Amino acid sequence: MTNQMDSRINSILSDSPVFTLMIQTLGTRYDIILNGVMVYDDDSGSGQISTSVPVNHWMRSGENTLKLVVYPDDEGAPINDGASIEVDLLVHNDGADDLQYRIGGYKFSGKEHISKSASSGYKLDAEKFKVDDNGGIIISDVLIKTDTLFDGVYEFSRTLIIPNSLPLWSFFGSNDVPNDPDLSEDDYWEISAELRDHLNIIQTNLVEGNIDQILPLFKERNDELDIAFYYAAGTMEAKLKDSFEVDIPQLDMLELSGRYVSYANEENLKLASVYRQGRGAAISGNYKEGPGSLKFPIMFRKQDDNWVITR
Repeated sequence: MTNQMDSRINSILSDSPVFTLMIQTLGTRYDIILNGVMVYDDDSGSGQISTSVPVNHWMRSGENTLKLVVYPDDEGAPINDGASIEVDLLVHNDGADDLQYRIGGYKFSGKEHISKSASSGYKLDAEKFKVDDNGGIIISDVLIKTDTLFDGVYEFSRTLIIPNSLPLWSFFGSNDVPNDPDLSEDDYWEISAELRDHLNIIQTNLVEGNIDQILPLFKERNDELDIAFYYAAGTMEAKLKDSFEVDIPQLDMLELSGRYVSYANEENLKLASVYRQGRGAAISGNYKEGPGSLKFPIMFRKQDDNWVITR
């Protein structure tokens, strides 16, 4: 039994690894950023959250970065003593999610901030994941910065070198997108309008039922998600088409015009989106019958002079 288990652990990264972030938080605001992409955030910090987020489509073989940014309730205020955040990167083999192994992450408390056990490259749950320079996993100590965005903010980052069988996703090799803080106001709204117009074409065709005309725009997104999560080719396209056909007729779509929506780039400068206030997806609709709404987030990358839907 031991030999079988050892063999299985050794094979995960080179076989069909599924990476997941396990997130448990209480009483504070935060962002979780993987490879420069915001993968989870809480802007209210008022409750308790326990969730898991699949992240294969943001991971790469080799060097990955995991960042935790913690915000006080008010600028310059201390973090709540009772606040806690635990973020763990787990891995299991596709189809064997009952055998998950912890690779690295953070343990944060408002009173102690980052715990000592999580500030260094801590031991892995599975000893077979070696921490060395010979092809195994390497986890850095935590780099801690304070007051980065405004007074009272804590920012924790660490590097995780994880050899694995995932391909390099297209956005990693894309041109950099414009960085919002570097743009003039005119340039900012020009880019916002450019991406908004792309989304308007999509939304107009969705409302008119011309789904087959816009599905090719999502080819890269669908193909890469199929690969990332080991689906048969065409699975994500079928899921997306089904969602459009079933969900769109039930919604009153929100208007896409003027400055209702605006441009935002991800930290890695490889991805951009158009959001409504906060980080709500620009393509959104309210149910015609009953309360509630649906959002359709879309992320672009830049290839030469073209915007390409990649997520």
